[in-house]
Amino acid sequence: MSGQERGMAKPLRVLLVEDSPDDAELILRELRRGGLAPSHRTVAAAEAFLGALESQEWDLILCDYTMTGFSGAQALALLRSRGLDIPFIFVSGTIGEETAVAAMRAGAQDYVVKDNLKRLVPAIERELRDSAMRQGRLRAEAERQAAETRFREILAMAPDAVVAVDEEQRITLFNRAAEAVFGYSVEEVSGQFLDLLLPSGMVAEHRRHLAAFAERPETVRRMSERSEVTGRRKSGEEFPAEASISKLIEDGRTTFLAVIRDVSERKALQEQLRQVQKMEAVGQLTGGLAHDFNNLLTIVIGNLDQLCEELDGQLRARKLADQALGASLRGANLTRQLLAFSRRQPLETRVFDLNRLVSDTIALLRRTLGEPVEVETRLAAELWPALADPTQLEAALANLAINARDAMPDGGRLIVETANKPLDAHYAACNLEVAPGDYVVLAVSDSGTGIPPEVLDKVFEPFFTTKDPGKGTGLGLSMVYGFAKQSGGHVKIYSELGHGTTVRLYLPRASTQPKDEEAAAPHLRPVTKVARDATILVVEDDEEVRAVALRQLRALGYRVVEAADGKAGLQLLEQQAEVDLLFTDVVMRGGMSGPELAREARRRWPSLKVLFTSGYTEAALAGGSSIEGLGNLLSKPYRRDELARKVAEALDGNGHAAVTGLRLLMVDDEPDVGAFVREVAEGLGFEVAFTDRARQFAALYSSFRPDVVILDLAMPDTDGIELLQVLADAGSRARILLMSGFDPKMREAALLLGKARALRMVGIVPKPVRAAELRLLLAELGRDGGA
Repeated sequence: MSGQERGMAKPLRVLLVEDSPDDAELILRELRRGGLAPSHRTVAAAEAFLGALESQEWDLILCDYTMTGFSGAQALALLRSRGLDIPFIFVSGTIGEETAVAAMRAGAQDYVVKDNLKRLVPAIERELRDSAMRQGRLRAEAERQAAETRFREILAMAPDAVVAVDEEQRITLFNRAAEAVFGYSVEEVSGQFLDLLLPSGMVAEHRRHLAAFAERPETVRRMSERSEVTGRRKSGEEFPAEASISKLIEDGRTTFLAVIRDVSERKALQEQLRQVQKMEAVGQLTGGLAHDFNNLLTIVIGNLDQLCEELDGQLRARKLADQALGASLRGANLTRQLLAFSRRQPLETRVFDLNRLVSDTIALLRRTLGEPVEVETRLAAELWPALADPTQLEAALANLAINARDAMPDGGRLIVETANKPLDAHYAACNLEVAPGDYVVLAVSDSGTGIPPEVLDKVFEPFFTTKDPGKGTGLGLSMVYGFAKQSGGHVKIYSELGHGTTVRLYLPRASTQPKDEEAAAPHLRPVTKVARDATILVVEDDEEVRAVALRQLRALGYRVVEAADGKAGLQLLEQQAEVDLLFTDVVMRGGMSGPELAREARRRWPSLKVLFTSGYTEAALAGGSSIEGLGNLLSKPYRRDELARKVAEALDGNGHAAVTGLRLLMVDDEPDVGAFVREVAEGLGFEVAFTDRARQFAALYSSFRPDVVILDLAMPDTDGIELLQVLADAGSRARILLMSGFDPKMREAALLLGKARALRMVGIVPKPVRAAELRLLLAELGRDGGA
């Protein structure tokens, strides 16, 4: 072969299994003559053969069939046992036809007799082509299997259920999400008809739709972007779902792929949203009507109170006036229930012991409930303190207990329970208007008739009742609903026909313990003193309501002056500095609300006492003008005795007194939190300094010398524990409040650390902070004189 021919020769890595050197040379010569350039190795024993296989890759094995101490059949067996797909051709002078057939069956690609080596190169070329094709098919199959594996892994991780069926609608693919949605394992559904996952009443219709889709000419097409369907779980439960179906035709076979999303939670949230919007709309309507009606009732009740006194001794006329007054008071009770539903009732929020309130209230209710009703209380040990209005909670508990009694006409069992209950973010996401956090639960259960499912969603609506006509106003549960929502809590109802009903009321957990006088159910304090020489400024934009208030206060012996709006009230205060009490409506026309008036008046005249009156306070609160910390509230409509009591308490200093002369230093890396604390504290009369940089804390503390310090425990450039050390080094006698969203154990550890350093640790306010709780804490510090 010439040099040029050798340059054009095709390289070939050949392993020769041959015990005759002469025969091996003849074979190599034939390969070169056929245009091949073999690089080769010759072996004649099993050990050498295996070593050659491991040493490098080979394009071809040419093997003699009969050798001394080794045979071609053994070599072929060793090759196949290693799982190697190397073309193997026998080249032998002794192989017969039967032996050749057996060799081919054992896995040899061809055989050539040594007497006819002209066949060798064509046989090699043919086999190399076949080998390349086999390798291509193997690679394609490996790639297909890898792609299928990746596809199945992706399907396994997909959040939606993915189900594939063949032309007979038998299930061929069922991912993990599908197992979670339907409750079946993949082994249970493989090969089963898709009907297994559908309600029986929808099977025929679905089969028709899928058959029509299969006849369309498109290869891959969505039957619809999102079709609303109904699925059936293994338990038999039916559920709403959205499905997107695709068709794939491959090798003449049709596969349908359905991506299914369980929308049960979304549908439930949508229904909750519709219910909340409906309740909000009804609440706005009823709240507005009740507020306006309260002004009218204030005039009616005030005049009837005075008329009853003037008719003393005229029995017939007095009786008629008393009846009219009684009817007006019942109307006032109805408006209070409407305001409770609309979340616009005035609340007196405080920390209290729910277990004690339940025990006292149930003791009073036992006679009302009657002997046929067996009452059981299950009060949780170590119950957290609750933060709400105890008086309104008493009314809510009474409503629930009486409803339970009415649901058990032949007697039954009433169970009142308390519990601690943390609600996590998942629960909050599934229940609108619920904030994650710690709650104290009051549950009232009965063994009565239960509520039909079709009306269960309506029971909190005002004027809806399942009782007979004349046996209820339909406002009891709506009042409970409104009270829970306005208190920052939550209410849930569960009922089954023939088994009974449970109502659970969730109230926010307070971070401080109740005081002894707050632990018990609240009661009216007797009026110990009436300061008849006091001067009262009445600010009310309703002329008739103002006239009634003036007349009642004069009858009680007070000196009174009047103003029609907040601006006029300020001008009058400037002219008459001897005013002792500001008695103002909360919501007024003229651009200045009652709380805004009181705040400005307190800034100018810190010793001025304040008493508010209103049908509701939500309008003022929504505008950022809170009455808490400024004065007590007298709810409209009111009687003269209630007015006398509230005015006396305000003048005696039994209301929320303003804090004067005390300084508060707040450090938090969130300016919004600082602004919130500043508003609350300044509303109580504190002088406030704030910094969002811990490095400025020491200098600010030294110059400001606060009486109260509020520390955030976690900040970017330091932490509250280091700032506690700064206070300890300064010998601080300030009262210290910790504020943080840290784990409760870490907050408790920081509190104990501060006490160990002889600091005056007051307590912990967990984030998110509730305004009512913060006001109570700061007002208490103010009453105690700060440091």
